Amino acid sequence: MDATQKIILITGGSSGIGKATAARLLTNPNITVVVCGRSLDKLESAIAELEPDGARFAAIQADVSVPEDVTRLVSSVQSKFGGVDVLVNCAGKGYLGGFPETTPELMDALWNANVKSAMLTAQAVLPAMMERKSGHIINLCGVLGVKTIANAALYCAVKHALVGFGNSLAAEVKRSGIRVSNLCCSGVDTPFWDGIAGKPRTELLLKPEDVADEIVHLISQPAYVITGSVLMQHVAHQL
Repeated sequence: MDATQKIILITGGSSGIGKATAARLLTNPNITVVVCGRSLDKLESAIAELEPDGARFAAIQADVSVPEDVTRLVSSVQSKFGGVDVLVNCAGKGYLGGFPETTPELMDALWNANVKSAMLTAQAVLPAMMERKSGHIINLCGVLGVKTIANAALYCAVKHALVGFGNSLAAEVKRSGIRVSNLCCSGVDTPFWDGIAGKPRTELLLKPEDVADEIVHLISQPAYVITGSVLMQHVAHQL
């Protein structure tokens, strides 16, 4: 792990990929991890499971689709630890269903959870990164950010938007020494699928730890290396 990248903020860090990534990172004594999530109960459960060293860990309740929450979150990290070296945007919301039945409220909810949240958090951490001329933003875009399937028009739309955002942002900030990576993985066996019809069989899903390992790899690359996009799929469930 590059020791200069030691303060890592993970949105959606109370469960699934975010929590698995926090667990992996906390094995490195040089790394400080901050996770956030909307549910205080889930955050408390994650803390109990991770058993972190409080000197280099914080869990903060925040809805990252709400600007005021994002401002409070990033300010808290800066006050406690001094800033954010790496932002991992894991927060998101899923939906599969026919487009004719998709409501405007659902359109707003998925946009806010998957795209607006990543935009707000990136916008909040970028000024300090640009001042330092270093930083890394990793967006969890999912395979449907680069592929499409039937009955996922809304979800494909927001994930394609997130990929476009990441690619454009990467071009904008590269001369400031900031890297942006899009990680597009196929289905992962996490609570993401709760309440969603059409969950693939478990044996066709990646494990959260598989994706966490790839995130750690991206973070661990030397500062002169940038991996813009990664397409990661289960060998038996490729799109």
